[in-house]
Amino acid sequence: MNAPPKHLTRLSRLLRDRKGAAALEFAMVSAAFFPLCLALFELGLVLWTRNSLQSAAEMTARCVAISSPNCTSPSQYAISLTNGWVSSGALASSGVVVQTGTSCSTAPGTMVKVTLSSPFMSNTGLPDPLGNITITASACYPTSP
Repeated sequence: MNAPPKHLTRLSRLLRDRKGAAALEFAMVSAAFFPLCLALFELGLVLWTRNSLQSAAEMTARCVAISSPNCTSPSQYAISLTNGWVSSGALASSGVVVQTGTSCSTAPGTMVKVTLSSPFMSNTGLPDPLGNITITASACYPTSP
């Protein structure tokens, strides 16, 4: 009986060897798992920023509508609120629009409408799959008689 060639016996030994299988499986799974985790983190940041802008818009609209002394500069008021919740500099004064004496949807009466717009700044270092995202929030509040 002829012995198999040496290179075939080495190959069969290599195929039966299970050392390092866990490391290889980890490498294959982590290549998809870590970017997925970072993408979920990024989505959480987008939602957090959106909710923070919405709260700031609501509070600014109310502040302007009741003529509060805190709202001598509504854009500065909205920026200071937003900076307390989101990274500093996320909202610029050009992203604050205040309309007085307007109407909102089907609500009766005159309203103050505040619209806040901010470009989303990624913090994870991943390429942005959605391009440049601008997050916008608006709120209305009835004016005091």
